[in-house]
Amino acid sequence: MKTTKIAVLGTGGGGRAHAAKLSELGHEVYVGTRDVEATLARTEPDMMGNPPYTASTATTPSPP
Repeated sequence: MKTTKIAVLGTGGGGRAHAAKLSELGHEVYVGTRDVEATLARTEPDMMGNPPYTASTATTPSPP
């Protein structure tokens, strides 16, 4: 399968789900957010109960 570079805009639940699945499929995924510092500083789940972005990326595999 050909690896494609893909950008996902948004670090909410939807953006993270898309990015994780695309990464699982072997694509090179880049995630964009409006405020990088604020996104990385979050330590509590969001209002939907999703873990903070840094916790979800710790378990997402890197593309081969």
